[in-house]
Amino acid sequence: MKKTGRRVYLSGAVSFATADAVHDDGTGEALAYFQNILVDERRGYAYKVTFMSAFPDASTPTGRGNVPFALQSFSRRELLRMSNAELQLYCGRSSYLGTSGFQAANNRTIGIYANQIPGSRDGLGYNYQNQYVVKGDAMVTQSLSLVVDMENLGQTASTATYYIELDEYEVTSDEEILLILSERAGDAAGLAD
Repeated sequence: MKKTGRRVYLSGAVSFATADAVHDDGTGEALAYFQNILVDERRGYAYKVTFMSAFPDASTPTGRGNVPFALQSFSRRELLRMSNAELQLYCGRSSYLGTSGFQAANNRTIGIYANQIPGSRDGLGYNYQNQYVVKGDAMVTQSLSLVVDMENLGQTASTATYYIELDEYEVTSDEEILLILSERAGDAAGLAD
């Protein structure tokens, strides 16, 4: 594995209206949505996420109002094929996990951005630049997607902005196969409710 020196910057917004997949509570109430943001199917290349945050709005420079999200390595095709139970598992809402909310539950989750400070009632104190965690050993081989928690936000208030920095690496065929296997080792096959 060799760093190419090329750095990739991704920024934009995802919304419920453009989602590739939506997890609902079974009655039609949407709880989270998934959207693919990067596809690079070139062989021999992989990416390492080095930084992620919400892209701040000029009207809320402290990050207040930014929507939390998890960065995952699903392609649009994979998202479209998932059942609601699989979507539930991948957004961290599963009886197998025993909790609700985002979880680093599988190898497909690369990082989590969350701007809410526990106990903050007025939304003040958010810092969009350092409220994230990225797995140190996670490499992206083909696709990146976001899963956005929209519970209690509604469809219009759940638009999430993002800014992500990635370092590009050249990888051999063997390394690429190992990265793909590692990425999919935490798959939900057989675990969905």
